[in-house]
Formats: sequence, C-alpha cells, structure tokens
Amino acid sequence: MIPEITLTFTEDQKAALEQSIQREIEHQVSTILSRLPLPEVMFSFPQAAKLLALHPETLRDYTKLPARHPRRLRYVDCTGSPRGHRITAAELLSWQQRNHPDTQLESFFMKVAERRARRNRQ
Repeated sequence: MIPEITLTFTEDQKAALEQSIQREIEHQVSTILSRLPLPEVMFSFPQAAKLLALHPETLRDYTKLPARHPRRLRYVDCTGSPRGHRITAAELLSWQQRNHPDTQLESFFMKVAERRARRNRQ
C-alpha cells in the first residue's frame, strides 16, 4: 500500500508554484507549436495574376497545359468549383523561376512570411 502524503503551502508558495506551472505550460505549448508546419500561403487566380502581372485567364490557360510543359501551373482545388482553385506561394515562386528568372518574387514572399511570423508571435 502506498502511503498518502499531504503537503501544505503558504499563500506565497502557492502563488509561486502556480506561476512556475504556468510558465512551464507556456514553454511546452510554444515548443509544440514551433514544431508544427506553417499553413501554406495560397492565392486566388486574380491575386496570383496581379502578382505576376498577367491576366487571370492566362493563368487558367497555364493550368491546362500538359504536365511536363514549363509554363504548366499547378493549383489546389479547395472547394470543388473553379472559383475555389488556389495557387500556392511555392508554386508561384517555382513557376516564376522556371519562366522569368530575371524577375523574382522572392522578396514579396519573404515579406509575407515575415508578416505572418510577426503576427504569430504577438
């Protein structure tokens, strides 16, 4: 049989213990959250077209090209309808590198990532 142990604390000790437990919980939660992947940044066709200085229909045409074509643009179907098609930031950057290596969007995507990181820290 295991003996029962009863601990008694003063109010100051209770407050210090609660703060210590709270700090440890916050640390553990932040550690777990830091290991989770960030959600992928996605753009609608009009948003992506604006970033690439193209017409949205041109981008839609690029999604219909054969899979091995360098201008082929992959998209994610989020809703099952054409209005729900989204293009990931990674795909936009990859497409930009394949087709227009002289005009990179990396600085734009870095700014987006920095803004999201700042927002998540607050």
